[in-house]
Amino acid sequence: MVQYMKIRYGAPFQIPRRLGDRFKEIVGIKGVRYIRQQGFVVSDKAALDAMNRILIKMGLILVPDIRCFICGMDVGCDECSYKDVCKRDAGSCICGSCMSREDVVKRYYDIQRMMLDQVLH
Repeated sequence: MVQYMKIRYGAPFQIPRRLGDRFKEIVGIKGVRYIRQQGFVVSDKAALDAMNRILIKMGLILVPDIRCFICGMDVGCDECSYKDVCKRDAGSCICGSCMSREDVVKRYYDIQRMMLDQVLH
């Protein structure tokens, strides 16, 4: 039986299995690092795919937890109309609920502007 585990790109997580010799193989993947007392950090989809090729042998698959850029909720990739063409390599997306709002573009730009202001000031 395969266990699926959601992770966030750039955020530490623990693997609920003993890795043994696979630990060195995993930390050798470009885009994967290990932080003592916190766990593994995966930077992108290529690293996640490489890690999953190892973990599937142990019955574990990591899946990205993609959050809505506007409201912060799970975007629900499984129900998304773009799921067949999406690479799921972004750290965020826009959920169906926010996408259906008339002011989605304004809200998106407002958040972008706020983030830019934080970086510049």
